Amino acid sequence: MNPDMLLLQQGARALGVELDGTQLDRFALYQKELLRWNAKINLISKKTADEIVTRHFLDSLTAAPHIRPENARMVDIGAGAGFPGLPLKIALPSIQLCLLETNRKKVSFLKHIQRLLNLDGVFTLQDRTENIVRREQWREKFDVAISRASLKLPELMPLGQYFLVPGGLLITFKSPDVSSEVEAAFSKENSSNIFQLYQEDINSPLLGSPRKIIILQKVK
Repeated sequence: MNPDMLLLQQGARALGVELDGTQLDRFALYQKELLRWNAKINLISKKTADEIVTRHFLDSLTAAPHIRPENARMVDIGAGAGFPGLPLKIALPSIQLCLLETNRKKVSFLKHIQRLLNLDGVFTLQDRTENIVRREQWREKFDVAISRASLKLPELMPLGQYFLVPGGLLITFKSPDVSSEVEAAFSKENSSNIFQLYQEDINSPLLGSPRKIIILQKVK
């Protein structure tokens, strides 16, 4: 096993996620293709290209313990190069995953990597969220909405309200000092009647800087 995949296996285990040989092979191929494509199009920043396992794979997997039910229907809002949706799909194969991305080149990569890794139950949707929410097609179709994009909580919450079934989870990744953003998100009237807030600190040394997972459960 190459050192990166050994690190991934050990780091995932520390998060409560066990990865078998087939899953590690998929992650290794994902890493290889990501580097190959990144030399031509901007999928990830160059400063994180040497830290794909920690900054992208393991960071994505920190959400794994919160994904439910086992066969959850999940939408990744602003999927980019596939984070966090694709690492979670590899680790939790029963997930039914929709990757939502607007950039054509990134969509091409997502479709390519899905075929290459032979991942069933993955659908890539190229569109803007402002267009999607005007239609009824995707309203309350998902158990989990997740995003590692740079959207603020006040922007994410209306999308969670649209995409999620009652009881569904909106999950996002933030820096530890997120109190002002949470305050802004819940300052709107009736926000607390739509979502219940949960927070978890992630302090794994493998991830570099501390992280906070924000989980909002849709109550109606």
